[in-house]
Amino acid sequence: MNFKSLVSPPSSAPTHPPTPSFDAKRHPRLKEAQFVYKHGQRLHSYDSEKAPYPLSYDRDVLELEALDNKLTQHLRGSVSLVNFPDGPPSRTLDLGCGTGTWILDAAKAWPECEFVGFDLMNIQIPLKYLEKSTAERIEWRHGNFLTTKLPFEDDEFDHVHMQSIAKAVPESKWGVLFEEVNRVLSPGGSVEMIEDDVVFPYLPRWFTAALRARPRRATSVHYPEGSQRYPTPPSTPEKNIPPHDHALLESLNNSVFEHRFINTRPSAVLPSYFTTYFRQVTIGPVVHFPMPPLPPLQPLPPQIITSYVIEPSSNTLDSRVSTYFPTPLTRPTSLSFSSTVSASTNSTVDSSNNPSIFSSGPITNSIYSTAESSDSSTLFDHINGSSHPPSKDVPAPTFKRFMLDSSLTESEIAALPRSLFPVEQLTALSERSLAMHLYRSYQSVLACQEAMWEELKDRIRNRKEELVPFGWDDDEELEELQSRKKFERLVERFRTDMQARVALWCSLTGLGWLFPSREPLSKAELIEEERIREGMLEARKHASVEDLQVPCRSIRVLVGYKL
Repeated sequence: MNFKSLVSPPSSAPTHPPTPSFDAKRHPRLKEAQFVYKHGQRLHSYDSEKAPYPLSYDRDVLELEALDNKLTQHLRGSVSLVNFPDGPPSRTLDLGCGTGTWILDAAKAWPECEFVGFDLMNIQIPLKYLEKSTAERIEWRHGNFLTTKLPFEDDEFDHVHMQSIAKAVPESKWGVLFEEVNRVLSPGGSVEMIEDDVVFPYLPRWFTAALRARPRRATSVHYPEGSQRYPTPPSTPEKNIPPHDHALLESLNNSVFEHRFINTRPSAVLPSYFTTYFRQVTIGPVVHFPMPPLPPLQPLPPQIITSYVIEPSSNTLDSRVSTYFPTPLTRPTSLSFSSTVSASTNSTVDSSNNPSIFSSGPITNSIYSTAESSDSSTLFDHINGSSHPPSKDVPAPTFKRFMLDSSLTESEIAALPRSLFPVEQLTALSERSLAMHLYRSYQSVLACQEAMWEELKDRIRNRKEELVPFGWDDDEELEELQSRKKFERLVERFRTDMQARVALWCSLTGLGWLFPSREPLSKAELIEEERIREGMLEARKHASVEDLQVPCRSIRVLVGYKL
């Protein structure tokens, strides 16, 4: 089934009364079915003051919902982070439901529950594609919860689910929104919320500089008498150097949310609202996911003869012949995103035991057992997701798969509610699963491309001095291009740099996929690739633990009840 066709806006509504069907429950309105297209991105047509959500509705963005749902299912073993001692809810509201994938998963897990998905835009999967028994229990509704009251009765739902809506809610609207959620929630009903902070993933210069390495021409001058001299370069004034190559995009991305009055750290403000409007509130810690480990370099294609190779300590090409014999590619030993290591080297994956994106094993109730440790430091490292057990003999730094809020003390971490946050499942995540979080973060930045472009245009017209620290007019590669072309080049550079850091090929081969075959390179292509590889190997020597552990995603979970 083609996902793109499912989320495409429907055709214009018929003028005659519609024939009763499952889709009749969608309540379409003209405005909700409208999108505007700017430079290839599909955006909602509302004014930014009424609907400040800046992300696009393109396929790559919409599909991120499924990743979030799978993460919750892995961590909790359920579609929800709420314990339901008396059984699943009977009527559930998914506020800001997006494409509706969470409702589809929940409808399978809770076969007796009715669902209402409420969202600004009509992008949900058409009910006619679902089984009749499932479609009869689902209803899609549309509207703007920032400007109007929710179109539901008081005490109508016994569970409300909210996920990833913070990028659409100005800080001044949280109180009104939670008041409405409290109104439609029945006494004893539950509410859960999973939110991301706005995190711009950035790469250190030692990483990006190697990707753009170019051969340098010799600076010496040969005179007729045979002497060779090196001219003294003219002195240039010191310039402000941005902290990283994508600093301008980071500044624009932050401005997008600041000018919409959207707090970029909802994890810091939501707890106070939750405790105001709900009772028996459980607040999880802020969980930071660091950058994924540096992957191995991609293997070169099968070249038989190379005419030029790069001397490791030279900036010029050494003309000599070397022979390269291709060797069979061996897969990494890990066959899944779990931390379990498999020694299998088969090129095929058993379909009956296909590894999950998160874990190859089922989740059992044992994850809720009390952790036992005779050493408090061992427990602290375990809670913070160290990939290796601590050793008193070898003080080597450990790579952590996740980090909890640094403001928490060791005793506070040990006292975290295990029913809400199964820390063992976080620890079970493999290091390569971090690539998923980085992918999600940089895709969220790319989804704001047109909003960032509007911010850039405003700076060019009215506040050009703010662009000077980012070298907007000083980039030699871009100075001849017009503003839009320059901006698109910066965005594309960000995209390709992030793709190199995510290294999707490494994750796929680890899951059993074969590395795609490559055609032999030309001499010029091979020289360029060998130079980049050499630059990357040299750059990795300068990588620090801090560079590799920079958070690329931060999330928080909150659960409450209406008494």
